[in-house]
Amino acid sequence: MKCNLWKAPITGALAVGLCAGTMLTAFADSIQCRGSDTVLPLAQAWAEAYMKKHPGSSISVSGGGSGVGIAGLINGTTDVANASRPMKSSEKDKCKAKNFLPIEHKGALDGLSIIVHPDNPVKSLTVEQVGAMFTGKITNWKEVGGPDERLVAAARQSSSGTYGFFQDNVMKGGKYKNCQHLPSTNAICQVVSRSKGGVGYVGLAYARKWEGKVKSVPVAKSKGATPVTASEKTVQDHTYPIWRYLYCYTAGKPKGLAANYLKFAQSPEGQALVQKVGYISLQ
Repeated sequence: MKCNLWKAPITGALAVGLCAGTMLTAFADSIQCRGSDTVLPLAQAWAEAYMKKHPGSSISVSGGGSGVGIAGLINGTTDVANASRPMKSSEKDKCKAKNFLPIEHKGALDGLSIIVHPDNPVKSLTVEQVGAMFTGKITNWKEVGGPDERLVAAARQSSSGTYGFFQDNVMKGGKYKNCQHLPSTNAICQVVSRSKGGVGYVGLAYARKWEGKVKSVPVAKSKGATPVTASEKTVQDHTYPIWRYLYCYTAGKPKGLAANYLKFAQSPEGQALVQKVGYISLQ
């Protein structure tokens, strides 16, 4: 997923490892990490910290979307594919056709915040109501107790893992309708911050980054249930209903620099960075 906030790739001096099954970078001892816009700021933080500890390493990080990262892993242009959703069966089949098995590495937990314009008076929504806003069943805020304001739904493009996760878990498989499909999470925040009728979905780190310009709305699992605000605690204890894991995928068991980088990401030091960036650690 592309994101203006964390767009620039990270590079350094040369490293000492090679990701398993790939010969894709200009130098055999550097790696390419590509994919999820949601994971991007976290992957950058991991890469920066790792290269500071190991000055001879070179880790490049970029976005484009979970689907883009996984496609890169399949075609051999990406060493570590960052994803905000599990790999699809069809993608796993493509990996097998390339004679490797993808290995999943969990990196963090995340809550998907539902954001609106700061002036929107709506105090809470249900998962069903949120889903209906993106399938076109709800088109005006007065339908959920808000003002007579046309609803402007801001969603990601289909290459985004968040697009698919939201469709499966909030829209319950429904089709997107009457939505603006945007190239980055940053773009969703921009649209919602400028439109009084705006609504969008973003990872916790983005909701915190844009706090004051957008507002997170508490979400109830069902009608009559208690609305819950997305936070570290409510995602960890799963009381917030819209949560997920964030992943890294490799082509087979990682080796060299890729293995060391992922080991660092899952270490106490790497998980402390998860908290610092604004997501929730696995520990």
